[in-house]
Amino acid sequence: MLKNIVYYLRIVSVVLFIVFICMLLKVIFNSGMFGISFLVMCSLFVLINIFTVLSRKRIYRDLISYNLISLALTFYLGIIVVKLYTDYRAYSMMYMINYDYFKTNFIIIDLVILGIILNTLFIYFWDIKKDQ
Repeated sequence: MLKNIVYYLRIVSVVLFIVFICMLLKVIFNSGMFGISFLVMCSLFVLINIFTVLSRKRIYRDLISYNLISLALTFYLGIIVVKLYTDYRAYSMMYMINYDYFKTNFIIIDLVILGIILNTLFIYFWDIKKDQ
C-alpha cells in the first residue's frame, strides 16, 4: 500500500517538476551554459521517468527509496522556485537577480539527476539479469 502511494506521488511530482521548470525558464536561459545543461538533464529526468512507467517493471514501484529521491528532488526544486517568486527584491527594478545562486543549485540538481539516471539503468539491468 505504502509502496503504491509513494510511486504515484512520484509520478505526480514529475508533473510538478515540469511545472517548476517552466516557471524557471527565464532564469535557466539567463544562466548560460549552466542553465542549458540543467535543462538537458531535466529533460533526461523526465524521459527516464517516462521510461520507468512504460517499462512496467514492478521493481520501480517496490523501491520506496528510489521513489523518495524523485520526490525530494521535486521538493528541492520547489524551494528554489518559491525563493525566486517570494523574494520581494526579485521584482524591484533596483535589484539584480543573483544567478550564482541558481547556477550552484543547477549543478547540484544536475548531479542528483545523473545519479538517478545511473541508478535507474542499474536497477533495470539488474532486474533483467535476475529474471534470466
